[in-house]
Amino acid sequence: MKHTLSREIAMKRLYAETVGGTDSIEEALEQTERDMSEENKLFSDRLYDGVHAHLTEIDETIEAHAKDWSIQRIAKVDLSILRIAVYELLYETAVPEGATVNEAVELAKLFGGEKSAGFVNGILGAIAKEH
Repeated sequence: MKHTLSREIAMKRLYAETVGGTDSIEEALEQTERDMSEENKLFSDRLYDGVHAHLTEIDETIEAHAKDWSIQRIAKVDLSILRIAVYELLYETAVPEGATVNEAVELAKLFGGEKSAGFVNGILGAIAKEH
């Protein structure tokens, strides 16, 4: 089953939290005006909760592969996307690495800046090679 919407909702919740909000799945879904299956809600929650449970390791992994970039300098949308993808790469072993990277790049194209997709792809590609 494709989890594109699950990732998008988890990313929106992480982003909202980063800028001072507290969106629930329902609030994030309202913004997208789409419905979500129970399976995808569970996956989205697992991503969101997993990022929180492993945030220190995830951020250290991102920073180690983001040449000359500290976590504080990374755009908040890009950082939210990277956190979800790195969590998937490290802890969701049933998800193919290529799918994780591709979905993250697509989110970066939709929600990030002009260079976000390349930035996200570069970092995730380096991390995927190590794992």
